[in-house]
Amino acid sequence: MDETIKNDKLRRKAEKAVQNELDKIDNEKCAGIVHELRVHQVELNMQNDELREAQIKLEDSRRKYFELYNFAPLGYYTLDRKGLILDVNLTGAELLGFERKNLQKIAFIKFIASDYRQIFHHHIKKVLETETKQTTELKQIKKNNDYFYAHLETLPVFDENGSFIEFRIAVTDINTIKKAADDLKKSEKRYLEFFNNPLLGFALCEIITDNNDQPIDFIYLDVNYAFEKLTGLKKADVLNKRVSSILPYEEIADIIEIYGNVALSGESTNFEYSIPSLNRHSEIFAFSPRKSQFIAFFTDISKKKQMEDLAKKRNDELANINAMLNVEIGDHEKAEIKLERIIDKLEVSNQELEQFAYVSSHDLREPLRMITSFLQLLEKRYKGHLDDDADEFIGFAVEGAKRMDAMINDLLEYSRVGNQEMNFNFINCEKILDMVLINLKTLIEGSDAIITHDPLPNIYANEQLMIQLFQNMISNSIKYRSEKIRPEIHISVEKKDKEHIFSLKDNGIGMSSKHLDRIFTLFQRLHTRDEYEGTGIGLSISQKIVHLHGGKIWAESEPEKGTTFFFTIPIKIDSLAK
Repeated sequence: MDETIKNDKLRRKAEKAVQNELDKIDNEKCAGIVHELRVHQVELNMQNDELREAQIKLEDSRRKYFELYNFAPLGYYTLDRKGLILDVNLTGAELLGFERKNLQKIAFIKFIASDYRQIFHHHIKKVLETETKQTTELKQIKKNNDYFYAHLETLPVFDENGSFIEFRIAVTDINTIKKAADDLKKSEKRYLEFFNNPLLGFALCEIITDNNDQPIDFIYLDVNYAFEKLTGLKKADVLNKRVSSILPYEEIADIIEIYGNVALSGESTNFEYSIPSLNRHSEIFAFSPRKSQFIAFFTDISKKKQMEDLAKKRNDELANINAMLNVEIGDHEKAEIKLERIIDKLEVSNQELEQFAYVSSHDLREPLRMITSFLQLLEKRYKGHLDDDADEFIGFAVEGAKRMDAMINDLLEYSRVGNQEMNFNFINCEKILDMVLINLKTLIEGSDAIITHDPLPNIYANEQLMIQLFQNMISNSIKYRSEKIRPEIHISVEKKDKEHIFSLKDNGIGMSSKHLDRIFTLFQRLHTRDEYEGTGIGLSISQKIVHLHGGKIWAESEPEKGTTFFFTIPIKIDSLAK
């Protein structure tokens, strides 16, 4: 109350003083003063508004700076000249695994790995000497003794007199980048090991065309060590040279056309090719990395080709022997002697062939296993890191190696049939079939196949080989089933003269009669690998088993009407068996 009375007295005194002054001023001058006061009042109000707006902007700027400083993706540290932490943002504290308040006045070097501290000392010294921003990379230690690789940018701060105030350090976690760089180095090392593997040849080439854009030659741009080893050609002798200047044109005309189609169309291909002057037969996979260029990966399959040629030669010899046996010879005794000699030669020849097939296939498996391993390693390491074409090409190479491995395994299986000691006994075919159906249960249920049979006889045979025979025949019928109807297979037998004639009839896709002679030939296929899997050796093994039992095998078929396979087993009686 006293304060109010005091203020009222002061106001009345001020008003009286003002009135006395106004009494001395005429009305015109008074009006001018009032106008000036009003203008000044408006100016003061405007200045107050500007000050309030500036204050709001300043507060907003401070808030933004605070958020930018504390929530930046980098760690910010302020150090004094002794290296003690004066301030740190939230990210910097989080990098070290501490609360901000627990880092005050702590030596920054405490969080640097011991083997990197000397680097940090040199870094700080250089900042002071140059008075400019400097960068370095080192390993920092976290609270839990874990570590991360960091990129440091350090800036010295000076006052207006040039005196040092503090260090400001921006820290970036480059752990991910560092790990990626290390992984890349390791991957490059593995890739070079694969690239320089002595079992897989590589050649990068460019196609040369004529005025009509037809391929007429190609130039070697790069080759690997395996190329030299597998071809006998030196890298220095082929680089930047036309293949026509290196090899006879008549030997390479076809392969120029094949490579030309790959380089110009972009379509990859897989094929076999022989070059007599190099005494090499190769399996080749080619693709185009860019227009007018192609890359060829190849392996030497000369041993495999020699084995196939030897098999064909032996088959021709066998055909000639069979023809000779059909010739009527007047002198029965001479015919028997000659026949025995031919049979002896044939047995020796077949043993040599089987031994050669087994040894060659066995020798081929080890280098193939290494090729497959490196191809799978390349696929695992680089799949998804290269473009789609590269992933596809690597997939083709892996698939080709797997197919070759399957062929070698089948060849080994073929060579083993009849190679071991065989025990012949009287066996029940229905029991054999029951075991086969158990073995093929998953395949039969998966295809929803129906297997039926007539009463089956006892026969004199090798049990394991007969299981394999029925298993191969039934599997073959299920594989080549029709997609339109449910697969049905019926097994029957007829006794005729001195043999049992077995028949296995299916309702599958069938085939043209002109192919019936080919289906029992080793590695012969009537369909592409994309349509049906396998190497085409199953029926060859079946034929060999039937022949080992002294029987014959053949087939009757029509397209879309199914196929019936027949085979015979001679009838034996107890006295003959003994």
